[in-house]
Amino acid sequence: MKKGLYFSWFVLSSFITVSCNENKDEDMHLAHRKQGSMDMITLSGWDELYAGIKTDTVRKKEISESSSIVGTAAFDEQKITVVTARFRGRLDKVYVKNPQQYIGKGQPLYAIYSEELLSDEKELIDALEQQGKFNTIKQVIDELINGARKKLLLWGLTPDQITALEKTKKTSPLVDFYSPVSGTVVELSVSEGQYVDAGTLLYRIADLSGLWVETQVYADELKWLKQKPQVQIEFDAYPGELFNAQPVFENPALETDQKISLIRFLIDNRENRIKPGMMGYVHVNRNERETIVIPKSSILVGDMVTVWVKTMDNMYEPRNIMIGIQNKKEVEVLSGLQEGEIVVTNGAYLLNSALILKKGAGGDMGGMKM
Repeated sequence: MKKGLYFSWFVLSSFITVSCNENKDEDMHLAHRKQGSMDMITLSGWDELYAGIKTDTVRKKEISESSSIVGTAAFDEQKITVVTARFRGRLDKVYVKNPQQYIGKGQPLYAIYSEELLSDEKELIDALEQQGKFNTIKQVIDELINGARKKLLLWGLTPDQITALEKTKKTSPLVDFYSPVSGTVVELSVSEGQYVDAGTLLYRIADLSGLWVETQVYADELKWLKQKPQVQIEFDAYPGELFNAQPVFENPALETDQKISLIRFLIDNRENRIKPGMMGYVHVNRNERETIVIPKSSILVGDMVTVWVKTMDNMYEPRNIMIGIQNKKEVEVLSGLQEGEIVVTNGAYLLNSALILKKGAGGDMGGMKM
């Protein structure tokens, strides 16, 4: 209630100050006229304080056009390794049992019993034993040995495992298999005692050092990518913190029955702070240039784009301007303002209301005593 009363008093007092000073201060009235003061508003220091008037200086600086769209962190599909069974067998031991577990390259994943694998190991051992007995057909034996080695490599045995087999010439019913990469287990489809066939999915291991951020844009916004924009992503989990990104994929076809296209951006995640599924905002900055700018909060948008300019102590006038590119906080001024002028960033609507009241009354204050 008090705020409403004060607002009315403020608007009225502004009107009185501008329109009725003729009886109190003829010199001030003349000064207003020299300033084109039909649109001028004069406030006392008390009025400025209680109206919350705040100002900022028109300055020259770099600004870029900015757009924000919602995105979601996702796995980089190019950095996912699929581990499958290469032959039929039984998983007697499973060493990595927890999804989201980080594993290193060469870490054991599982041990398998396979008649097929044992047969191929025995084939290598037999060939090695024949090597010393039949010198006359050494070349043939060597070819058999090399063929057996290659087959075991194809089955997924490591060179160290094959070397150990050649030295001991003894097979083991269970053979360990190791992770081919370092990463995080994002899918696990194994359990001890499970029988598998060649091609059965066992693990999906993702390298999370780089992630995609997927978003959708309208077809007419795809031109952004051709302008080599600066892309920064702000995640809900880290408000105010920006992560640099670069576009890596543009869907060549629009989504069915929709005018949108899928875009992917790549971000560095070596610190493992971002998790797949996190939501965030993709800020696309483009057309960077040095120009005259003002805070976005100073603009009043109607039939014209208007700002209130502080012309001298306690005196304000509206100014129509033309604006260019803008971002979340600032806007480019193409004409209407000069560097160094002072614009109102808070309280402009009150000044506008006072001006409307003044013009509505037509300046006729004959029935009011000053």
